Amino acid sequence: MASAETSASEKAGSSQKKKIGLVLQGGGALGAYEAGAIECLYEHGMECAIVSGASSGAVNAVILAAAKGYPPDVLKKMWREFAVDPKLPLPSPIRHAWSAFGVPHMYRPRLDIWEAQTWTYFANNTPLKETLEQLDWDQVNDPDHMRVFLSATNVDNGQKQYFSNTDGQHLAVEHVLASGSFPGGFPWTVIEGRRWWDGGLAENTPLKPIIEHLKDNEAETMPIYTIDVNTGAGPTPANLMEVWLRMFEILLQNSMEADMKRAGSYGRFIKVLKEIEKNKYVPEDAEIRNSPDWKKVMDYVHLRHLHVIDMKKPGGDSPSDFAPESIERRLAEGREQMCAHL
Repeated sequence: MASAETSASEKAGSSQKKKIGLVLQGGGALGAYEAGAIECLYEHGMECAIVSGASSGAVNAVILAAAKGYPPDVLKKMWREFAVDPKLPLPSPIRHAWSAFGVPHMYRPRLDIWEAQTWTYFANNTPLKETLEQLDWDQVNDPDHMRVFLSATNVDNGQKQYFSNTDGQHLAVEHVLASGSFPGGFPWTVIEGRRWWDGGLAENTPLKPIIEHLKDNEAETMPIYTIDVNTGAGPTPANLMEVWLRMFEILLQNSMEADMKRAGSYGRFIKVLKEIEKNKYVPEDAEIRNSPDWKKVMDYVHLRHLHVIDMKKPGGDSPSDFAPESIERRLAEGREQMCAHL
């Protein structure tokens, strides 16, 4: 296994790397687990060719696509810049909740307390906007470099939407902000007159756009890694904060399980249809063969190498805990747990 300190020669030679797909969930500060897991994948000679993300997973996805150096190093640098260190001898609970006063390069709390009665959000995400504006968006929008999909939720009708750099679409800073506009925490993001909230509300594990945009024989050969930072099993909550965190995990986990079961059903359905096509059970001159629906279904693919990596977290591991030691622990544990899976 490659060491954590990968040499320059090992970091080079992208054409020699095995192409993979990534599905990155939202989870606030838990996104550091994903950065650690990605580091292990790259250490094992892999490189992302297609990625989808929701919320903090969308931030990871875009940073990965925009990376100018070795992608895991760029991701780790970003997460370390997000760390919040009050530099005061504070009790541990206060230290780990210090993000309430803002997170560098991500958000700052509102100060117009006199308007609190009409607030629809607590924090301003302008720092994240400024961080994202520094990225190479020409590289992000090159689908030959990496296909990117970000989920968001329409505030007015609750429907999910995938923003992408494929099919003639163009990604920009506001699409990442939309995917991470957690209700109540950040303002909704307006794009072309429509209001968008966090992608995790409607689809926190955006596997569907990956399935629909695999090319050639990728469904047969390309490993797809879904990094689950919202585990289903967990310790009994010991306080109200842990109750809230556990409830949130269960909601997101149930959504993911439904998505994975749906993907499995699609897979079985596609397999049967491919057999029907292969054995010519439907006559060549059948009218249905000329329908757009038939052609679309025949283009569907059956994933053969889908991996779900369940990140084992300590009880009470909060998405709002941006303490430096918490970020470092997640980076290390994300890498260790992915390497253990491999």
